[in-house]
Amino acid sequence: MLPCKGFYGEVMSAPHLQVNMTAQEYIQQRLEHLHVPSKPVEVRGSVEDAIYARLMSKKFRKMKAGDPCVEITKRVVAKAVKEQTPIMVTECFGGNKLWRFEEAPEIDWAELFSLFYFVDWMKYVAAVHKPGMIFDYFSQDLSVERLDNLSREEMDAYSNTFRQMIRFIEPYLPDGVSITYRRHREMFGDESDYDKEIQAAMEKMLRDNDGKMPTLDDEMKTRTELNVRPLPGQTDEADWREKVELQHQAIFRTPTLGKYLNFPDMVWTCPTYYEDSIVTGSTKRSIAKFWAGVGALEKSDNTYQELVLTPKQLEKAEFVWQDVIIDGLSGKNFAKIRVITKQ
Repeated sequence: MLPCKGFYGEVMSAPHLQVNMTAQEYIQQRLEHLHVPSKPVEVRGSVEDAIYARLMSKKFRKMKAGDPCVEITKRVVAKAVKEQTPIMVTECFGGNKLWRFEEAPEIDWAELFSLFYFVDWMKYVAAVHKPGMIFDYFSQDLSVERLDNLSREEMDAYSNTFRQMIRFIEPYLPDGVSITYRRHREMFGDESDYDKEIQAAMEKMLRDNDGKMPTLDDEMKTRTELNVRPLPGQTDEADWREKVELQHQAIFRTPTLGKYLNFPDMVWTCPTYYEDSIVTGSTKRSIAKFWAGVGALEKSDNTYQELVLTPKQLEKAEFVWQDVIIDGLSGKNFAKIRVITKQ
């Protein structure tokens, strides 16, 4: 049950075809539409300006970009145009499904819907940058495993199902767009080297701060309590949140991760605000982090909206389950989907 398609991905209204569309029909239609390129554009003026404008388009960007983001993005675009090379847009993320969800430890619809969204963004830019676009996921799995008290098996389950999803989506990708997935863990031959790095980074932070622990506001405390699965006795210590935050901040001062963080030739993106990143959210309607949320659909006229719900949003939402069978899309979380009836 497909809508009439115009040229270059324009979906034309066909109400008689879309009435009573099921979630499965919508998702299948969305998949089949991914490969359709964005409408060709005749660039008038600077190609660099055209690429930059599309990277920063409000179709995808949800907040004003910080000055560091503007500088980085313009520099990366200028180099790619000069050298006629693909532009890499990277997202550094937690690398696990929030353990509080029944969907954990595997990916779910949130990851797939965010991938749809990022592919749409990349092909929109690729229409004016002929060498193409690379969307790069960088999973902080090793550091998050230590930080949030997760297991190696949980982290592997997440990464393995994420990579399976990428392999599933590859035949649907448009020309000029590719997807990569990297793991923090894979930067180490011996993971004990990471433990030495993080210990040294925490000790240096304490020395530089006269032995004082980080100060947490209420939002930071809530984030810590949400993400960390406490070990027995961990929360008995009055400063347990501060200890977690010390480790969290120290992660970004470890030398091996620094090789990724300081690589100059990529544009940064994140669902939420960082001054060096283009803030996109995870779908057109959702700013929640896809790894800390679950995917759902919401009926809108004769189609659906793709959502990523936070734990609080999920708690308040009213929904029904719809069965889904998409050939080739495997995993425990892809046999059914929540369809929101009320938020």
